[in-house]
Amino acid sequence: MDEQSIAEEMKQPLLLTVTETEEVPELRSISYNDQGSESANKISRWSFLFKLFLAITTIGFFTACLSFIISITPTPPTVHVNSLHISFNDRHLPIWSSTFSIKNPNEKLSVTYENPSVWVFHRKRLVLGTVRIQSFGQRGMEESELVVKGDESGVIDEEAAREMEEEVEVTGSVVGLDMVFIGSVGFYPGTSALWGEQNMTAVCKNVRANLSTDANKVYRTKKWALSSFDGRGDCCVRLPRFP
Repeated sequence: MDEQSIAEEMKQPLLLTVTETEEVPELRSISYNDQGSESANKISRWSFLFKLFLAITTIGFFTACLSFIISITPTPPTVHVNSLHISFNDRHLPIWSSTFSIKNPNEKLSVTYENPSVWVFHRKRLVLGTVRIQSFGQRGMEESELVVKGDESGVIDEEAAREMEEEVEVTGSVVGLDMVFIGSVGFYPGTSALWGEQNMTAVCKNVRANLSTDANKVYRTKKWALSSFDGRGDCCVRLPRFP
C-alpha cells in the first residue's frame, strides 16, 4: 500500500458504537490534600486515645498511692489514767503510784514505746520528779495497763504542796492535777519508713482526786494522801507528724 492509499484511509470518518447503560458512575479524582487530611484524622484519633490512657493511668496511680498511704497511716494510741495515789509528809518526800491503760487501736500495725515517762503538774507547776518507765510494745488492738511507781528518792515541790493545801481548803479536799505521758513511738510494718519514730504526748487534764490530811502529833508531822478518782480519765494524744 502506497502512501496515497494510507492518507485516504485516514481521512475517512471513524464510527463509534455507544452501548447505553443504566447508570454512569461518578468519577472523582483523589488529590494529595484528601490523603493528608485522612492521615491527620487518624493521628488525631490516636493522640486522643493516648492522652485518655495517660490520664486514666495517672489517676489510677495517684489513687493507689493515696490508698496505700491511708492504709498505713496509724491511728494514735488511746491513753486513760485510771488511778493516782500520792502521799507525802512535811519533809515533802512523796511515795506515789498511778495506773494508765494504753491501747493500740490499729488492727494491722504494731507499736513500740521507747523510754516513756510520766509527769505530774498542779497549776502548771511540776509536783513530782519525772518517773521513767521501761520500754514496751503492743500488737494490733492490744490494750495494756501500765503501773507507774515513784519513791522517796524525789522531793515534792514545796510551792506546789502549799498551793495544793490552799486549794483543798477551798474545795473541801478535792484537788485537780494534770498528768503527762511522754514517749517515743513507732508503728510497724511500713509506717516507720514513712514517718519514722516520733514523740507522743498524752495530756490528762484536771484529774480530780481527794487530798486528805493525817496529822501525827507525836512526831509533829503531817501526812497528805492524794487518793484516786473513780472511773477513767481520757487523755489527749498528740502525734505531731501524722496527718
